[in-house]
Amino acid sequence: MSVKSQDNQINERLKVDIYVPLNQCACMYEHFINSVFSILMEYMKYIEFETKSLDSDDTKKLNLHGNCVVLEGTKVITEPYRLKRELPSLLKSKGLI
Repeated sequence: MSVKSQDNQINERLKVDIYVPLNQCACMYEHFINSVFSILMEYMKYIEFETKSLDSDDTKKLNLHGNCVVLEGTKVITEPYRLKRELPSLLKSKGLI
C-alpha cells in the first residue's frame, strides 16, 4: 500500500476524542474509559482516537464539564450507551462500514 493510500485511509477515519480528567487519579475515570474502549474495539480500523485532558483549551471551546466522547469535533456524548447506539449509524453515514 502506498503512503498516499495510507494517508487517505487515515483521513477517512472517524475522529473520536475521549475527554477525561488526566490530572486526577485514574479511579475517577477508569469505569468510563473502559466502557468507551469496549465499544470502540469493534470499530478500531474505522476510527482515529485520542485521549485528552478535561483541563485542555479544547474543553473550554466545546464547553465540556465531565467525562465525554466527542465525535468529529462536534458531537458530544457523555454516556457510553449512547456511543454504542450512535457509533454504527455515524460510521455507516460516512460510508466507513
